Amino acid sequence: METRTLDSAPGLTRLYLKAAVPSVPGVAALPIVGRRAKDVPDLELLVPEVSVDADHLAAFDRVCGFSLEDELPATYPHMLAFPLHLALMTDGSFPFPPVGLVHIRNRIVQHRPIRLGEELALRVHGTKLEPHRRGRQFSVITEARVGDELVWEEESVNLHKESGSNDAPRDPDPPAPPVSAEWRLPGDLGRRFASVSGDRNPIHMHGLAAKLFGFPRAIAHGMWAKSRCLAALQGRLPSAYAVEARFRKPILLPGKVAFGEERDGETIVFAVRDAAKGTGHLDGRVTPIR
Repeated sequence: METRTLDSAPGLTRLYLKAAVPSVPGVAALPIVGRRAKDVPDLELLVPEVSVDADHLAAFDRVCGFSLEDELPATYPHMLAFPLHLALMTDGSFPFPPVGLVHIRNRIVQHRPIRLGEELALRVHGTKLEPHRRGRQFSVITEARVGDELVWEEESVNLHKESGSNDAPRDPDPPAPPVSAEWRLPGDLGRRFASVSGDRNPIHMHGLAAKLFGFPRAIAHGMWAKSRCLAALQGRLPSAYAVEARFRKPILLPGKVAFGEERDGETIVFAVRDAAKGTGHLDGRVTPIR
């Protein structure tokens, strides 16, 4: 595997311009743009020193509903690594342009709480393409270390929509846990979360841009929904745990959703559903690790 060491996370503005160019009609057909590899490259990106800005952490906490603490929410390192994710997916050796990819599943393992003031080393690489019933999928793997200690890791699964495989398994819809809260989501939620996450995918920013990609309105970020669920569970989470989420139907903005949770032994099962129709948006679980 080739490892590229960066002094800092790359700038998102340049990366989004690079990501958007292949999506412009006619541009992808140009030889210099259209050449793409057949699989995810065997490439690792490393930033050895990443510090957390206290004001940025506080802004993230407010948007997602976390209480302000000097401990990082389990989803926060994803925001620190997101520029590396985008850098990987805009590399010339990557098989698709990132605009149009769908985040379908996310699993995070927090080995111990990370404190504000701890310096992290972030490593990111992709996995090979696999069949999916709606196309092909791959994962972006991220590790965060403090010194030599692995403190956090993530698998983020993305779908490239195309002709799928009938042999690929279908994810079953689990029963929804009892509703414990309802959340009204404002129309500008996508822009607010983009301001702290850096994820300015047009489908989250404005209704007109979302319509270009087949959505009737702007949609909420999957990682905002996962973060909001963990915020609802704050104070009851173990210090070391794995948290999984499957993203199902997009959450249209503005909107109203229902949050549900229940215990299954030591596991906390949670879900987000449309408050009126009961449509499944997210299914997740928190499992303690020893």
